[in-house]
Amino acid sequence: MFGLIPTIFRIYEIIVIARVVFSWVKVSPRSSPALLSLRNFTYAATEPALRPIRRLLAPYQRQTSFDFSPLVLLLLLSVVESIIRRMLLGPFGY
Repeated sequence: MFGLIPTIFRIYEIIVIARVVFSWVKVSPRSSPALLSLRNFTYAATEPALRPIRRLLAPYQRQTSFDFSPLVLLLLLSVVESIIRRMLLGPFGY
């Protein structure tokens, strides 16, 4: 159980990073169906978490074209994982 929680967080962090990479790389409709499916999956898995963060950051991001929401999400995931770990294992548990 204790090893499962960090694994779930790592997998989701990888999905968020893949989403960032896909936002930088143009994937055309003529690309590999597997690549298109992977891109669509990463967008579907991360958009519900990124959308509210984007709304909160919108007033501060008007001067830049860089989307900071994945970075904020990764930081939030780290904080939430730390909180869950401390709740389950105590303040000094690893």
